[in-house]
Amino acid sequence: MFMGSKQAGFEACSKLINQLPKGMLAGIACPDDGNDSRTVIDKFHSLAHANNIALHVVKNASETVEVIRNYNPTIVLVHGWYQIIPIAEFTKTLFLGFHYSPLPKYRGNAPLVWQIVNGEKQLAVSFFQLSEGMDEGDLVDQKLFNLARNENVSDALNKANGLVQEMLTNFIKSLTIGNVELKKQAQISPSYCGIRQPEDGRIDWNKPAGKVHDFIRAQTRPYPGFSYLPDGRKLTIWAAIEEQVTYYGVPGGVVSVNSDYVIVSCYSGAIRLLEVEIEGLQINNPSQILKSIKTRLG
Repeated sequence: MFMGSKQAGFEACSKLINQLPKGMLAGIACPDDGNDSRTVIDKFHSLAHANNIALHVVKNASETVEVIRNYNPTIVLVHGWYQIIPIAEFTKTLFLGFHYSPLPKYRGNAPLVWQIVNGEKQLAVSFFQLSEGMDEGDLVDQKLFNLARNENVSDALNKANGLVQEMLTNFIKSLTIGNVELKKQAQISPSYCGIRQPEDGRIDWNKPAGKVHDFIRAQTRPYPGFSYLPDGRKLTIWAAIEEQVTYYGVPGGVVSVNSDYVIVSCYSGAIRLLEVEIEGLQINNPSQILKSIKTRLG
């Protein structure tokens, strides 16, 4: 079976259908995510229909259990599933999924965001066995990738999704000859990521410019960082880079306004804002909003 959602899940499911022997993929399950702006449920319907594979849209954990139990699959491949899967109820089924970190580092929630917030230069995708513990299962595969200083979470997602496709190709080759091997995660101290809420995207200008830059690029589309104007309106920051010229100013203070960008000071150093948006207005040029060096962001 395949269980998943969103564009990355759809691409993984498509890969399975295209490369597995016909009939090996018995069914597809997707969460009912029609209210999520990122949904691609219509694509899943078209894919399933075109390949004569049953698609099940489940609303809760009990429906998920029922679907899995009806198929009694040998393997379930999971990508883009945001509900708890009661794995312990299916002792004869191997559940495999993807986690976008070098496990055992960055187990848990939003691993790409946390890695970029922390300034990691090398990120990873882990293909592993799902277990009752948080991201503790054995590895099928693990691949590292580099993220350049001015690349952001969208770039990281694109690179990670590309590695998922490579891993699936290798996995399918191994699966069809009955040679799938699992190996233990590295024997080092694990680290864990806490869940992030939308309000956690607020920028703290009292940090050094490098840290602020990492925070902003970790939370651009689809996870925006933001600040507030003096009048209380929310300012979403979509793109920024660390300023190379030395500026001294109050953290959050506008220190320079140019035609294409605005420079905001941090505790040390400064950030060049390239693309912003103010709530209710589709304005991208920072200088059209932040017009005065008397402006302070909070």
